Amino acid sequence: MSAAARSLTRAEEETRPVEPLDLRRVCGLFTTGVTVITTGPDGDADGTTVNSFTSVSLEPPLVLFCLHQQSRLHTLLEQSGGFTVNFLSGRQQPLARHFAGRRTEATAFEGVPHHFTEDGLPVLSEALAHLTCTTVDVHSAGDHDIVIGEVVELGVPEHGLEPLIFFDGSLGPLETGADRFQQTRQAS
Repeated sequence: MSAAARSLTRAEEETRPVEPLDLRRVCGLFTTGVTVITTGPDGDADGTTVNSFTSVSLEPPLVLFCLHQQSRLHTLLEQSGGFTVNFLSGRQQPLARHFAGRRTEATAFEGVPHHFTEDGLPVLSEALAHLTCTTVDVHSAGDHDIVIGEVVELGVPEHGLEPLIFFDGSLGPLETGADRFQQTRQAS
C-alpha cells in the first residue's frame, strides 16, 4: 500500500462509530427535494413524506425511495403492489408536514385534493409532478428498506412552480425563480 493510501486509512483503534444524530445533521446539509409517497386503495390509502428519493434507470424507467422499517406504509405497499411519488411545490409545506405527522389512516386524505389512477393508487392532485410505479424490489438496509419501482405513469399538473426543498432541518421553496430559464432564453 502506498504512503498516500495509508494516510487515507485509519487504524482500527482510531475509529469510533458515527452517532446517528451527527449523521442526520451532516446529511441534512445535502439539499433534497420533498416528496410524499402514497399507496393503498380508496378508503384505506395513506402516505408519508420522504426526501430520500432518486431516479435509478431510464431504461427500464426505475426510481427508488427509502422507507423506515417501522413505517405505517409497509403493509399498504405490499397489498397494493405499487406507489405514487408526489413531488411537492414550495407552497405545499403544510402538506409535507401533514404526511410526516402521526394520524389515523382514515384522516390521511381528508381535505387533501387527490384522485386515483386506473390501478387504484392515490395521487395528490396539486403536486408539482408525480410518478406512479409498480414495486419491483425491496432491499433491507439498516433501519430502512430501499423500495425500487418501475414508473408506469407520470404527470406534471402544476408545471412552472418552485419545488419544495429540505435543507438543514427546514422546509422551504427553492427561491431561484422558476422563470430563470425563460429569462436566459429571452436574453439569448
